Amino acid sequence: MEEQFKVIIIDDEPGVIDAIKANLSSEYIVDGFVTSKEGIDAIRENNYDLLILDYFIDSMNGKQITEKIRKTDDELYIMLLTGRAEEAPGLETLKNLDIQMYCEKSANFEEILIMVESARKSVEHSRKEGSFGIRLKRLRRIHNISQEELGKVLGVGRTAIANWETNQTEPTGENIKKLAELFRVTTDYLLCYKANFGDTPNLAKK
Repeated sequence: MEEQFKVIIIDDEPGVIDAIKANLSSEYIVDGFVTSKEGIDAIRENNYDLLILDYFIDSMNGKQITEKIRKTDDELYIMLLTGRAEEAPGLETLKNLDIQMYCEKSANFEEILIMVESARKSVEHSRKEGSFGIRLKRLRRIHNISQEELGKVLGVGRTAIANWETNQTEPTGENIKKLAELFRVTTDYLLCYKANFGDTPNLAKK
């Protein structure tokens, strides 16, 4: 039996929480909170796979909530859900917030469910042993380097590192070479070429 996928929703509209809960299958465990404090506390106390976050909640907005969460959890997949796209436009919000996905509440509800399933696939794929993302994450942890620190070394943002580790995007060839040099492994190992699946990389720090 596959492990259930744990979702947390922070939205001040109980109807949105109830609708998402009602329409997700039993493969999902869903917790919902209508205040930012309750939601942030729950994330600190539990291991969730996905956060569905409303942009405006009580006295806080999505940017402020995301910043608080990222101080203790730099891996949680965050999907921003907003009904006020004019105040939080999609492309600008994705660039400026430390999130992985954006969706408007005004969109067809089925589209929201599709995006949740897409987020699940992305998270699960990133955890597979034979993926670039899981190898990068393992190497980063072995060397005790945060996503933010690695981003600074490579000249990219923390979100870029997070997207690499969830296999949403891939680094340029030049950055793959830099990663291989930094972690003292081959580019073949990072790219999961079959010829190297049985190899044990040199993980010694410089």
